[in-house]
Amino acid sequence: MSEGIPIHDEDLLRLRHGNAEARARLAALAGDDPTIGRRLADWDRQDAAMRALYGPLGEEPVPARHLDALAAADPVPRRIPPPYARIAAAIALLAIGWAGGWFAALHLGPGATRPELAAEALRAYSTYVVEVAHPVEVPASDEAHLVTWLSKRLGHPITPPDFASYGFHLLGGRVVPDPNGTAALMMYEDDTGRRITLYVAPTANATETAFRFAEGDGAKGFWWVDAGIGCALVGDLPRETLRAIAVAAYDQLIRV
Repeated sequence: MSEGIPIHDEDLLRLRHGNAEARARLAALAGDDPTIGRRLADWDRQDAAMRALYGPLGEEPVPARHLDALAAADPVPRRIPPPYARIAAAIALLAIGWAGGWFAALHLGPGATRPELAAEALRAYSTYVVEVAHPVEVPASDEAHLVTWLSKRLGHPITPPDFASYGFHLLGGRVVPDPNGTAALMMYEDDTGRRITLYVAPTANATETAFRFAEGDGAKGFWWVDAGIGCALVGDLPRETLRAIAVAAYDQLIRV
């Protein structure tokens, strides 16, 4: 990189992500060449945009099976210098989601797999969330019976996820009809009385889907199909809050 020789982006990136001496060298080059300075400014803006867009996702736990997928795709571990490692993991996770059908907040469309799942989940939420005396059939105080009952009726092991970190505790659950048979509806409530429901139904013949967004009747939620079950997390909460709770539900349900 002597004077008069063009400096390639690869060399600039190596300096930009290098040690203090490398970054000092880059600053000197930018001071001598306005073109390099503008390029670095563009990269700074891109980095800021990526942190704003993917930063929250980088804080979420990566499901174990996707870590396995990353390891299988790249069996030789590579060290990524901080603070870019978390952002890189978030981007890789999104890439897996887009390619493999794990994570995408998409509006419900005509080509979606099992779109009736979202409609049934929204309907069940609207029907039972307003109940005062009988919002659930089996209360959380009898959770052991609830788990056994729901798992037997669905033919699939079901354990109510824990949403305590989001301020919601389990009220209980019930069995509800589903176009494909039987579904479980678990209800949660926070200290202010807000309620959310988790709808779970077997979907043995359905293909996996990414997270999809649906709304109607004053409620909204995220739904997905994975590992033989279809799930929908529904409530009258901000979309990002629902998404975060849905991710927690997904992560806990696949470990059952």
